[in-house]
Amino acid sequence: MEHAFGTSALFSLGIEEEFQLLSAESYELVPRFDEVAQAAQDERIRQELMTSVLEAATGVHERAADAVAELREIRARLTAAAGQHGALLASAGTHPFSRWEHQEITDTPRYQGVVEKLRWVAERVAIFGLHIHVGMPEPDLAVRVATGLRNWVPELLALSANSPYWQGYDTGLSSTRSQVFDVMPRSGLPPRLSSFAQFEQLVRRGEAAGFFSDYTYIWWDIRPHPKLGTIEVRVCDAQTRIETVAGIAALVQSLAATVAERPVPIQPRTLIAENKWRAARHGLDAELVDLRRDRPRPAREAVRELVELAAPAASALGCAVELDEIEGLLDRGSGADEQRLAHGADGSLLSVARWLAEETVGDAGRSTH
Repeated sequence: MEHAFGTSALFSLGIEEEFQLLSAESYELVPRFDEVAQAAQDERIRQELMTSVLEAATGVHERAADAVAELREIRARLTAAAGQHGALLASAGTHPFSRWEHQEITDTPRYQGVVEKLRWVAERVAIFGLHIHVGMPEPDLAVRVATGLRNWVPELLALSANSPYWQGYDTGLSSTRSQVFDVMPRSGLPPRLSSFAQFEQLVRRGEAAGFFSDYTYIWWDIRPHPKLGTIEVRVCDAQTRIETVAGIAALVQSLAATVAERPVPIQPRTLIAENKWRAARHGLDAELVDLRRDRPRPAREAVRELVELAAPAASALGCAVELDEIEGLLDRGSGADEQRLAHGADGSLLSVARWLAEETVGDAGRSTH
């Protein structure tokens, strides 16, 4: 398998955000990808499964601060483009009340093929994620780091949980998105892989059997991405606040660098999955089991342990300031917590959607309303 590992700076960073396109009048999801993309004229914009979704990707950066600065610019550019067509930009793991069956599937062979094969399982994936890429110097290390980071998928999900509402009601979950997506084949926690050759063999057999066309149809929470020369962390819900994106990206980048230099004991997938469920259900209020000692502790304590572990690498990578954003996130609560606060103000999911649109683009968003 051809790959690009080693072609970018060590532990370089790239960030992808999947945005909601909302009606400026009703705050419902609207199928405006083509119009917004045409207005934006930006090669960083990509199609997704549904035409009410817009993905934007940064370039490759050595420093988290530079990637986040580009994200701010992208959000502002997309806000202006959407505004030309009566639409708003919003970021969260799910929309509070729009229904999946009302969404339009993107008319490309890839996405039409996915829906044809998976039907209801794919048709209901009106969800939005944050994907973080970290550059790796060689393929075996990429696989080893991805497998090591699998231990902390629950902490990353607890931090990023930002989808409490689905189809117009509170699900009781903090990350509904993760549960919707985990029904997809080849999703969820990845298997334990010991080498790139093992990954190659898995992909080769899957392609030969006709299970999928290539490895990009493997939608694990963390996966090697040979074409980009990265590992890709995919477990996170899309984030409303840009500073939260900064903190999570810095944490992922620093943890990847930490594991690259100092391998960690690999925990059983079944037990990680139990912690992941707790994170999806309760977010930062979860009790996550420390699998090194088999004792539960609050998710906030688990996250602070990760931040402490990542701090030396963050200092070396120049992202200590961004990593400090995690403490602010722990203080104010996850996106799911903030959405419920917005709902509690007047009991309206419309208020939640309005808050998401305003907060996603900051002052620029508030000035358009």
